[in-house]
Amino acid sequence: MPPQRRRRAAVPDDEDEEMSMQAESPEGGDLDGGDPMEGIERAESAESSQLIKKLVRYALACEYSRTPIRRDGIKEKVLGPQGREFKKVFAGAQKQLRAAFGMEMVELPTRDRNLMTADQKRKAAKSQNHKEPSSNSYMLVSVLPEDYRDPAIITPSKVQSADGEASYVGLYSFIIAIITLSGGELSDPRFRRYLARLNAAENMPSLNPNNKNAPNEKTEVVLQRMIKQGYLVRVTEARTQDDEDSTTWHVGPRGKKEVDSESVASLVRTIYGGSTDELERKLQVTLKVKDRKTNVAADIEEEEEEEEEVPQVAPAVAGPSSRLRSRRRPASEEDDDNE
Repeated sequence: MPPQRRRRAAVPDDEDEEMSMQAESPEGGDLDGGDPMEGIERAESAESSQLIKKLVRYALACEYSRTPIRRDGIKEKVLGPQGREFKKVFAGAQKQLRAAFGMEMVELPTRDRNLMTADQKRKAAKSQNHKEPSSNSYMLVSVLPEDYRDPAIITPSKVQSADGEASYVGLYSFIIAIITLSGGELSDPRFRRYLARLNAAENMPSLNPNNKNAPNEKTEVVLQRMIKQGYLVRVTEARTQDDEDSTTWHVGPRGKKEVDSESVASLVRTIYGGSTDELERKLQVTLKVKDRKTNVAADIEEEEEEEEEVPQVAPAVAGPSSRLRSRRRPASEEDDDNE
C-alpha cells in the first residue's frame, strides 16, 4: 500500500512541472497571465501585411510591362504555400493601390467564343460548369476623378521615352476605335488600307523615337506587340485549297478595358473638333454611349471665362493663356491700339 500512495503523489508533481514549462515557453504565454493568442494574431497580421505589399509590387510590375496579372501567377510568385489567403491578400492590396496609387485591379473579360477555333471551343465546352466563366486575369485601371484624368496631369509613362509611349498609345487607341466603329470586326484588306491612310503601312514610330539609330519599327513588329499585350486579336480561318485564308482583326481583352466605348466616343469628338447633336445621335446608335447634351456655344463661353480667371504670374512674359486672350479682344480695343 505505501508504494501505491507514493506513485499517486508523484502524478501531481509531474503535472506541475508541465505547467511550469508551458508558462516559461513562448507558446504558452508569459507568467504575467498574457493571452497566448495575441502573439499568434500579431504574427499572422505581420505576415499578411508582407503578402499584401508583395502583391502590390507584383501588380505594378505586371502593369509596367502590360502583362496580365494572372491568378496563377499571384499564387505562385506572391502567396506560395498560403494560397488560401488569396481573398484576404487581394482585398488588402486593392485598398493600398487605391489609397497610394489611385488605381485598382479589375478583371479582364473572357475571350469571345466567336474568336475561338474549333478545338478551343470543344475544350471550353468540356470544362464548362454552372459557374460564370472567369478569365482569372486582371489589369490596373485608374480610379482618379475625371477632372484629374487630364493629359497635362497624367503624362505618358517613361518606359523608354514619353514621346514613344504617347505615340504607341495614340496608335492602338486609334486602331481600336476603327475596329469598334466597324462593328467590332475588320477584315485584313480594310485594316491595311486604314494603316496606309495613316502612313503606317510599312513603319510605325518606335517606343523610343528619339533614338537616331532606330526611330521607327516595322509595322508587323508593332502589331505583334499589340497582340501580345492584349490590345488586338488576329483571327485567321483556313479556307479550301482554291481560296486564300481569311484574316480578321478584333479588339483584345485589354483593349476593351483600356479603350472602352466612352473612350472611343471621346476620341471621335476630338477628331471632329467638338460635339454636335447629329454626331451624338450617331455615337449613341453605334457605341451605345450615354446621352450627352451638347451646347457648343456655351462650352466655348465657359472655356473663355476660365481662361480670363487664370491669374498672370509674369505680365511681361506672354504665356499661352495671354496670347489666347489677346486674340479675343474686342474690335474697339484693337482700333484704339491702332490709333
